[in-house]
Amino acid sequence: MLSYELIELTSFWSIWYWILVVVAWSMTAHWTLGVPYDAVINADRHGGVFAEQCESLAYINAQRLVYYFEKAGVMIVAVTTFFLSGVGTAGFYFNIEFFQALFVLLLPLTLPAIFNVRLAFRLKNQQPVGADLRKILYRRRLWNQVIGMFAIIAATITGVLHSLAANGLIFQS
Repeated sequence: MLSYELIELTSFWSIWYWILVVVAWSMTAHWTLGVPYDAVINADRHGGVFAEQCESLAYINAQRLVYYFEKAGVMIVAVTTFFLSGVGTAGFYFNIEFFQALFVLLLPLTLPAIFNVRLAFRLKNQQPVGADLRKILYRRRLWNQVIGMFAIIAATITGVLHSLAANGLIFQS
């Protein structure tokens, strides 16, 4: 196998694309508001220093997100929206598989990002600590996993439909 065959632009049937999808969603599910899941588990099991570190991580990352979104939130949303619409247009209007795959990966990843920003503002306003904070982080992680599950299913369906359309087995407009 030649080296250029390993990196190809037929994304939906490339092993590298699916590795990227799995890594992106596993990292999104593992890191909630910048706090790794094992830190939350250790805070629950051992308390003490682990609980302090978990709370510190959550509040440091929440403060950073709140700061950036208070200063440039509109610009961040505008650039993200512009980029996603460009990728979506290139993928689905011009029928470029690479951009379709990129769009199907990135669009669902914006949901956990949006919910992390909302969580950061919630932490700023309510300032939960201890078990209450960890419960919020657990719940956010669960919803990130649910979103990831549906996103992977949607990516699979999009890939199959693209392949069927490319082979002329279904109607393509």
